[in-house]
Amino acid sequence: MKVLLITGKLAEKMVKQNSMGSDVFVVDIDVAAFITEKHLEKIDLSAYDLVLVPGLAKGNWRRIEEERGVKVRLGPIHAYDIPKVLEKIDEVELSHEIPADRLIEIDRISELIDLVDSRDKGVFDINGIQIGGESRMKIVAEIVDATELDRDSLTEKIEWYKDEGADIIDLGIPLSYNIADVRRVVKIAKDLCDALSIDTFSTKAIEVGVEEGADMIMSISERNIKALDFIKDEAVVVVDKDIERLKWLIKLIRKRTDKVIADPVLEMLEISDSIIRYKEFRKIDRTTPMLFGVGNITELFDADSHGINAVMAYIAEDIGADILFTTEASSKTINSVRELRIASYMSKGAKIKRTPPKDLGLNLLVIKEKVRYPTAEMPENCMKAEETKKFVRDPMGDFRIWIANKNIVCSHEKACVIGRDAKSIIDTVLRLKLLSRLDHAAYLGRELKKAEIALRLNKNYIQDRELNFGMY
Repeated sequence: MKVLLITGKLAEKMVKQNSMGSDVFVVDIDVAAFITEKHLEKIDLSAYDLVLVPGLAKGNWRRIEEERGVKVRLGPIHAYDIPKVLEKIDEVELSHEIPADRLIEIDRISELIDLVDSRDKGVFDINGIQIGGESRMKIVAEIVDATELDRDSLTEKIEWYKDEGADIIDLGIPLSYNIADVRRVVKIAKDLCDALSIDTFSTKAIEVGVEEGADMIMSISERNIKALDFIKDEAVVVVDKDIERLKWLIKLIRKRTDKVIADPVLEMLEISDSIIRYKEFRKIDRTTPMLFGVGNITELFDADSHGINAVMAYIAEDIGADILFTTEASSKTINSVRELRIASYMSKGAKIKRTPPKDLGLNLLVIKEKVRYPTAEMPENCMKAEETKKFVRDPMGDFRIWIANKNIVCSHEKACVIGRDAKSIIDTVLRLKLLSRLDHAAYLGRELKKAEIALRLNKNYIQDRELNFGMY
């Protein structure tokens, strides 16, 4: 396939270095992203099978393609990624709207998910959710102290967990509870969940949970063994740190149901001993699904949860665990369900491919990045930036910015604008003509972008205060 790469003057050197023998046409414009259809009008494209324009270039490339009879598609955003795109040129149908590097990443993610999902066959299922066997580790998300929530709060939490990727919703019942509340929350949750678990040591709460349709019971031990009298076809999580007692309990429960899950207990203060305990259980029992309580680690570790969840999920896959249990009870563990969902695909995909969990398409890189792109050379005759200390208030009025209900709120005396990204808000502010000074517009753009970053990273945002990125 003969390919022509279109670029601007500033990127010429880098594009040619990464062209892999393809022809390069340099348009008489500095920034490649500003290339439009007009720049292609006088170029002879007839000798080529494919023309790649810069990934951020805006234009009706479909129309150009139809008029000229040559494929015109978006290439990568950065010249550094051209070889990656050219290597995949025969495998991926490039797009008129999506940059090639992003399209390839989407394709890789879909390939990984399809590969993992194709092996979704467990030793049993919980309302269609496959557990154990070759299936992906499933995510159980606990709603702590569920009986203390009203209908709206409980519904909101369940919908959040489902959207984040939870396979099973678990209702945590506190030590002190009202039995009517247990019945109430199970009824509410049952209507919203494909698979519902109830987490309690109380025999009475288990009885009521089963009556109202709970699909899984956590946690059965010697303390509440009498709760087995109420078990029908529900899945049962058996908890014990002693492997021999755990084996005995599993054997006993199998007289009631074949849907048994072992929890050898993951403990923060004895983490290595815990992992060894899991490995010992798996050596003597190759089939009983195991629950791995990742939330026991993330809640007790002052570090970003995405890294912890990634590593713990990979360890869980390696030792043969089948269910990842977590909660988002504190602000530092928000998004743990989604992180574990991604990590479950990464870990299973790596195991199937017999490769480390890297370059799979999916990743849990949030602050750091895998690739550091080469930058353009420092221009000559640059002026050193200096902050202006003088402040002049905009006669059009001030703005107050904060985050509420997963939205950025930008309030002015004449209007209040909400949104989830800085650009849409600043565009609206400009359209409404709510500011008159360039320095005020620059300030507003800075603050809104800070608010957007804080929103995306689930961090606190306080106007005029720098974001906290920890100790670096």
